Amino acid sequence: MIASLAWYPATHSAWDRLWDATRAGLGPHLSDAPTRLTWPVDFASHWRAPDLILSMTCALPLQLGLFDRVQIVGTPIWDVPGLPKGHYASHLVTRADDGRALSRAAASGIAVNALDSQSGWGTLVGAGLTGPSIVTGSHAASMQAVACGRADLAAIDVVTWAMMGGDARLAIRDTTPPTPATPFITARADLAAPLRVALAQAIADMSASDRAATGLSGLTRLSDAVYAPLLRRSA
Repeated sequence: MIASLAWYPATHSAWDRLWDATRAGLGPHLSDAPTRLTWPVDFASHWRAPDLILSMTCALPLQLGLFDRVQIVGTPIWDVPGLPKGHYASHLVTRADDGRALSRAAASGIAVNALDSQSGWGTLVGAGLTGPSIVTGSHAASMQAVACGRADLAAIDVVTWAMMGGDARLAIRDTTPPTPATPFITARADLAAPLRVALAQAIADMSASDRAATGLSGLTRLSDAVYAPLLRRSA
């Protein structure tokens, strides 16, 4: 069995402690749960593993086929001002000295963390911001790519931006409307409910330092319909 909480690896140790507390809270429900988190590189395969106990994903992969293979455990409540519970958003950023219209910046080059990321890619598509793109592998790397001139525009998850304290080389040009945040998922339908209870309690019991490091302030339960495939929702 495998578990991961790998969305924000810069705060690795805090996520490890959150898993330790969640695992302890499961008690008899899963005595053989993994003692250590996995930090995957290939998320697409990781999310589809039949022995996946707990992970985090994005709305876009769920809408592109993952929805039918996993159960949603819950959605994080991020401690970021202005966000509704269970939601997040993206900052559209350019270099601080780049005053061009966002459409012109996009046409010069976009940095994208992943092509199945709602916060880093889907939100740009939704805003009609297109142009040649480079895939960086993470929001932090996209920030660096824009700052160093390898790209001129990026959409950065507001949680990552807050965790990193921003970047003086970059300017927030706009912020997207809030959308449902990256949910916790499991491949085990029988464990979704006990995981929800254990994870919510583990988040509530986090130390002040771990809470600050992760940006987590709670867990909520949004309707599965907000993550369902777009085609199904419009049927």
